Amino acid sequence: MNNDILPFWQEIGTSTSIIARKVAEKINSKTSHTGTLDPMASGVVLILKGDEYFNKEKYIQNYKTYNFDILFGFSTDTHDALGLVEKSFNEDFEISEKKLNEIINSMIGKYHQQYPDFSSKKVGGKSLWEYKRLSLPVPDVFIDGEILEVKLGNLHKISYEIEIKNLIETIRTIKGNFRQQEIIKNYQSLKFPPHFFKINLEVRMSRGMYVRGLVRDISNKLDIPAIVINLIRTKDGDFSQNDCQLLNEFFKEELQQNPDFLNPEYRNL
Repeated sequence: MNNDILPFWQEIGTSTSIIARKVAEKINSKTSHTGTLDPMASGVVLILKGDEYFNKEKYIQNYKTYNFDILFGFSTDTHDALGLVEKSFNEDFEISEKKLNEIINSMIGKYHQQYPDFSSKKVGGKSLWEYKRLSLPVPDVFIDGEILEVKLGNLHKISYEIEIKNLIETIRTIKGNFRQQEIIKNYQSLKFPPHFFKINLEVRMSRGMYVRGLVRDISNKLDIPAIVINLIRTKDGDFSQNDCQLLNEFFKEELQQNPDFLNPEYRNL
């Protein structure tokens, strides 16, 4: 076992960069990580220290596996639940499961993906999300990657009331500056269709690819608004949840003294 690789299980609401920084402070060593998870996501995060700190590029190349749901019925500016609604159906609608499966399976292979506007990709010294939040034109930036494998669940209907209630409850647990109150008010003020559709996917994909971007592209091809929900990174390379330390155990003393120890910091642009 390589002691310079520290796999952690990141829960919803914290920040990968903060985890790396807090681990560095605790062990008094430089650290890096192999890929950021969104605030609404959970899963495997690799923190590198010691000799492996200098091998970050090698581990970033790892293929990553994600399990998530696509929720059809509305879309947001972030392509997940932590965003403002841009398009929504307000009446009942239907989806052809056959056409949806064909579109999703067609994504397997080489994949030219545009970075989501709300992403950490830096251009000209700013992350794309900073351009968006500052109301500046967001540069179009693309990445070439590959989707190796997709496993599809069954498409099913779900009550919009149940799903919106669950999303709002989750958003209320998120700390930091992510427009939470504005987003919740946005959800509460809109008329949604009586039912949404939901399908579960497991996807193995190459470095730097965004599941939010994949769901955006599937939504556009189907011409039905959608977002990603319940996003979990189940594997980073060969590392899975069974290999991970829990943050509330590693930082037990720190969290007892300060329950907000791992919360994202407010950043006023």
